[in-house]
Amino acid sequence: MKSKIHRFIIMILLLSMVPPSQASLTDDDNGGKLFLSCVSDDECLLTPVPTGEEIISGSVQANPVSTETVAIEFDMFPEQTELALLPDTMDELVIDLRVQGDVLGLYRPEMDVRVIIGSSVTNLEFDGETTPATNTEPYRWTDEPLNLDNGRLLWPDETVRIRVTFTLDRPSTWEFHLREASSIELDITWSDNIAAKNVDEPTSALQPKPTDFDEVHQGALVDFEDDCWSFNVQEHEILRILIQWETVPLELQQSNGVHRLRTSNGLQVATPEVVTKSEDDVVLTTYRWRALDPGDYVFCLKGQIDRYQPYVWSGLYAVESSGPTDSSEFTGKVVYQANFFDFSTGVEADLEPHSGLIVLPSIIALTFFVMDIRRKSTSNMTRFGAFLPICFALLMSGVVSPLWAMADEVQGDEEWTLDQLLEERVQQLWDVSSPATPQATMIEHVGATWGIRDGEQLQLWLDIDEAYERQDGKWQLIVSDFDEIRLDQLIFNQIYEARQGTMIDGLDEHIVQFSIIATRALLLDLMILEALLVVDEEPTSSIHHIDSLMVDTSSFGSYTSPTWATRPVEIEDSKWKRLQSSIYPDRITVSLCDCALDLLDLQVAYSSQFNENDSPEFDALQQASGLIPYSAIVAITCMLLGAVIIQREARRRNAAKKLAEAFVGKPSMWTSFFTV
Repeated sequence: MKSKIHRFIIMILLLSMVPPSQASLTDDDNGGKLFLSCVSDDECLLTPVPTGEEIISGSVQANPVSTETVAIEFDMFPEQTELALLPDTMDELVIDLRVQGDVLGLYRPEMDVRVIIGSSVTNLEFDGETTPATNTEPYRWTDEPLNLDNGRLLWPDETVRIRVTFTLDRPSTWEFHLREASSIELDITWSDNIAAKNVDEPTSALQPKPTDFDEVHQGALVDFEDDCWSFNVQEHEILRILIQWETVPLELQQSNGVHRLRTSNGLQVATPEVVTKSEDDVVLTTYRWRALDPGDYVFCLKGQIDRYQPYVWSGLYAVESSGPTDSSEFTGKVVYQANFFDFSTGVEADLEPHSGLIVLPSIIALTFFVMDIRRKSTSNMTRFGAFLPICFALLMSGVVSPLWAMADEVQGDEEWTLDQLLEERVQQLWDVSSPATPQATMIEHVGATWGIRDGEQLQLWLDIDEAYERQDGKWQLIVSDFDEIRLDQLIFNQIYEARQGTMIDGLDEHIVQFSIIATRALLLDLMILEALLVVDEEPTSSIHHIDSLMVDTSSFGSYTSPTWATRPVEIEDSKWKRLQSSIYPDRITVSLCDCALDLLDLQVAYSSQFNENDSPEFDALQQASGLIPYSAIVAITCMLLGAVIIQREARRRNAAKKLAEAFVGKPSMWTSFFTV
């Protein structure tokens, strides 16, 4: 009875230490750090402050044949009350377990740890050290990746638990040191209190909340609920509704498509002109109607299952003029701006594919050389010491190497051209931007560099138009037609093909989300590719290949739009992160207009932090080449040397012929011999 009272008192003390409205895992005061605490030997918790027993302990009589396993579970207390975005990695997990063998002293047994955070389950292992020691360090895991295959969201009231299991194979006494000795630390980049933001409830399509049209409305669209308001519309020329959606992770974003405006008797009004603008991850949606009939109306925001996004909206009357949904604010043409950085020294090189012009002269020269080698009058020293090496070098440099280089320039069966890669990427982004796509799948594909996920191969065939020498002595490659890539055409062509040439009245949620996601993703993919197209030496061929295995890394950008979450295995993780941070634009603004003519606009403020030292070595980028460097020069040199030797041999034969004639006095068998 005393034990239960003691536990109850400790629980009350724990509750008094933490504000009831605050979630333990997302508490700003402790920076996402939780301590492993135990009220007793059999009741343990994860708490935001170190408390409870300082040490729990136990003894076992185990042996290598009959091992004993000890399992301890720590549940987070208080429970999670906020919606949180889990990080890619766990900063640190420290478990201070000390085991004293009855015979051999201190040792570190095998340990398994399961970190359960919502639907995320991460397994950590330690093989154990059986060698006795005078002192043992705590078990420590640093920057361990979390398993986010089932999503990276932690919803309120979901489980947060650590299960520690260690196996003993000898008679031992163990001590688990708690309080500040054992802890877990996570860097929670985003969290939100749903209950505090969802202030407009209760509302529904059948019971809209009365309001004034031009009042500022704040609320949150949670799950598949309807947030509806009723108001009176006065006589007007232009009626606008502006909705600013608060920044939330990509997989939580509610529909930015057309929400419903209807009359009080339930009739749907005409589809408005809509501009959706995404800037610094804040989405602003503007609807515009012309000259609606005065009267009572109902406006509804319709949510989707497992989605959450706060908002602010207000109505506005205006006169007919150029407004935020007027097509005049759009360029009507979104072209990738190639060479967004310039480190040129002014030295440029125009590149062409390898030429086979040297092959025919080399074959002709080889034919003459072989004929001369076969003459009986050719000395063995000249034949084997000069002619054969020259012929072999000419064969390799003038025939084999050019043919090899030309074959290396051919696009491989598994390789994509840049155009094909763009088409594949756009198709992938269309598929995963569908509202029906699971959250984890969408994030994985959108965030992957060029959509190439962990364990997949990036194989790219590139036609390089020119190159310029950079200030660091390296060469920047410029892909042909890089500055003519029309992002708007790629996006609208994909929409047209996916909808089989038919469009519904107005841009739906899928189209709006795809257009914004795809514009950002294509821009960032092209930027990272351009930054990697750097070689140490002046290139000699216009054809280059990239063949690299992609592996997981930390994503960059905001939590709402993760990007570059995979990297080529040839680039070190630290250098990839340096490139990410230096090249990411200061601002990306994407606007989509559902007007008389659908328009897309992109404005980019490029980073001023990127310099030539931020481009990492990229060994997977290789130019098409022959077997012998500068093979044409080698071949011409061989032909000249061969010609010199033939000329020298001709002079030697003529001199020998004249000498024979001087001895014999007239043509004879000797002169016949020298003419063979």
